[in-house]
Amino acid sequence: MLWKREPVLSFIVILLFSAGTYVIQDWRAQDAFDYSTAYSGDLKFRGNYTVDGDRLRGFAQLNDGPVVYATYRIKSAQEKEKLEQMLYKSTLQVKGLFEAPSPSPHRYAFNMESYMGKNGASKILAIESIYSATEDRTIFSKLSSQREKIKRHIRDTFPENLVAEAEALLIGEQEKMTPDEQRIYQTLGITHLFAISGLHVEIVAGLIYVGLIRMRLRKESVVLLMLVALPVYAVIAGGAPSVWRSIGMVEVVLVCRLLRIKLPIAQILLLSFTCYLFWNPYSFYNIGFQLSYGATFAIIFSFSFLSRQTSVVRIGFLITCISQLTLYPLLLFHFYELSLSAFVVNSLFVPLYTLVILPVNFFLFGATLVFQPLADMAFSCYEPLRSFIGSGMEWMAGLPYQLWTPGKPSLGMVLLLMASVFIFYSLAERGFHWRQLLIVLVPAIGLSVAPYMDPELKVSFLDVGQGDSVLIELPYRSAVYLIDSGGLLRFDQEAFRKRVRPYEIGRQIVAPYLKGKGISKIDKFILSHADADHAEGAEELFRLFRIDELHLSPGSDDTALMQDLLPYAAEAHIRFPGRGSSWQKRGINFAYIAPNDANYEGNNDSLVLLMEAGEFRVLFTGDLEAAGEEELVKRYGAALSDIAVLKVGHHGSKSSSSETFLTAVSPGLSIFSTGRDNRYGHPNEEVVERFRELELVTLNTADSGTIEVALKNGKASVRTMR
Repeated sequence: MLWKREPVLSFIVILLFSAGTYVIQDWRAQDAFDYSTAYSGDLKFRGNYTVDGDRLRGFAQLNDGPVVYATYRIKSAQEKEKLEQMLYKSTLQVKGLFEAPSPSPHRYAFNMESYMGKNGASKILAIESIYSATEDRTIFSKLSSQREKIKRHIRDTFPENLVAEAEALLIGEQEKMTPDEQRIYQTLGITHLFAISGLHVEIVAGLIYVGLIRMRLRKESVVLLMLVALPVYAVIAGGAPSVWRSIGMVEVVLVCRLLRIKLPIAQILLLSFTCYLFWNPYSFYNIGFQLSYGATFAIIFSFSFLSRQTSVVRIGFLITCISQLTLYPLLLFHFYELSLSAFVVNSLFVPLYTLVILPVNFFLFGATLVFQPLADMAFSCYEPLRSFIGSGMEWMAGLPYQLWTPGKPSLGMVLLLMASVFIFYSLAERGFHWRQLLIVLVPAIGLSVAPYMDPELKVSFLDVGQGDSVLIELPYRSAVYLIDSGGLLRFDQEAFRKRVRPYEIGRQIVAPYLKGKGISKIDKFILSHADADHAEGAEELFRLFRIDELHLSPGSDDTALMQDLLPYAAEAHIRFPGRGSSWQKRGINFAYIAPNDANYEGNNDSLVLLMEAGEFRVLFTGDLEAAGEEELVKRYGAALSDIAVLKVGHHGSKSSSSETFLTAVSPGLSIFSTGRDNRYGHPNEEVVERFRELELVTLNTADSGTIEVALKNGKASVRTMR
């Protein structure tokens, strides 16, 4: 704004309002509610609740009390159907207990405590029972009812493969979008197209305006009607920040037209920003809010540059570039990676969605309301086209090297990246030269190469709950090895319990840790054995990362779990190493010391890996049990002594960690990889006591979160993330 010579008053207003907002937010966050007792009373879910499978969850307002994050386990298909028909318009009478959010497994994973705090909640309310409901009679409940009717109408009248797109574009509902679809959109950098964006709102506002004018209403009457209609549309459309930002700006423009006041577009943006934050201070933390206002700010202050362009295609491409360039520090901070193809793909897909897909969905919706046979005829024409577009998107998303993954930048680096973008715009507006791009590229390249300048050897024991996953990063990022991926046991469930977006260890815990560290390629992926808690999460990792080699325990490829996995590993070189297999990288030795045969029978056929970096040695034992440990001691004896770090076998099960083995290896640090309050009781109390009696130091991922052991200049250090 400085190079635009905006009034100093604008900056003073922003500064004072920002300070005031945080004071209000801090005051609102302090409540005297008693969370120590059970709760019985009214609860009203906000509009962003989710019903997925047998889980109901979302932010809710207690009666005359604070905002909480409420969760409920649905008990039957009948109860689920009843809840879906009443939640959006009812206040519930519930009983439940307050809980603190579970800690994050590592610094790059989803942090429930932070998420709740940024939405004004401090506790989780675990609802035990819903004993009655009262229908609300407010204007918001009536609008929510209309939104629900539209959703049900779409699901009843649209073909199944078009429902997710129609809901996203017409009412901002993304419940039907699958994880695979999200991955494709994120890879191509077009996720914003499957939400109700500012451009979307402008199209709707234009249609309403033209329609009312065609009805020969006076312009003043049209403006007044739109002042009422647009907020109604915002509520029905889900009320995303981008929707309210756009509608807020349109409302200010309409009011100014009524009052014959002229305001610069920059001040209209500031006024919209101010009102939005005053209404909901917590929206400042919302990534959609940040991206919407950030992109709009960049485009507004690039008007003079864009006005010098004569080609519509060139203007569209420049708007895409300006938006992506402006927002990339924020995108990296939140998602740790950036779609490089977005600069080109958006230039293709923005016109396609604006001129074809969005209008077609409006037409199809209208046709289903007026004359279903017409809609069916239109569906028969549109479905093949949409299928062709979808196949093209899937093919494009499968192309390699589309994502730049430098890792999560620190707050200081984010500010540096933002400053570089600001300086670039300032200079480019006076006269663009290609060399000015160095102002942006140099900090970005510095962020990318930083891991390759790090001399530390790092071994991270990830907190994947009840399971194993270990990441090895060699000095100067010369290689990355992953041992196991964690995972969950999946059981057959009743149809109503099956979730559209099931919890996935690989995608939600392991992948964020790798991407947060700037890792996009795994040189060796070692699955110690074919148990779900070690290998079930591997499928997601093959979809998200380039993997050169896959190491499997000999004979384990015949198991059902590995048979399901192998199609995803088609591009990796698959090896079946056993005792005697070894390799060396940057002076660090890796050797498999078990198993000794290709007859896979379970835990005692786990791949056991010994890593040696001088005197620093780490032993990874998979789920090795006492019999396997005894065989190792007999074969290697003193060669296994003085292990620096031991990954305790089988999560500290009673069947592992025999006294003979522990005495032989004498580990300096032993790490249990277990889940909090797991149903197996790991680590077993007898085993824990055995470590105590032998005076062996232990850590548990259940207590410490992800544990990182780093070696630099021959000295080891331990860092925990909880």
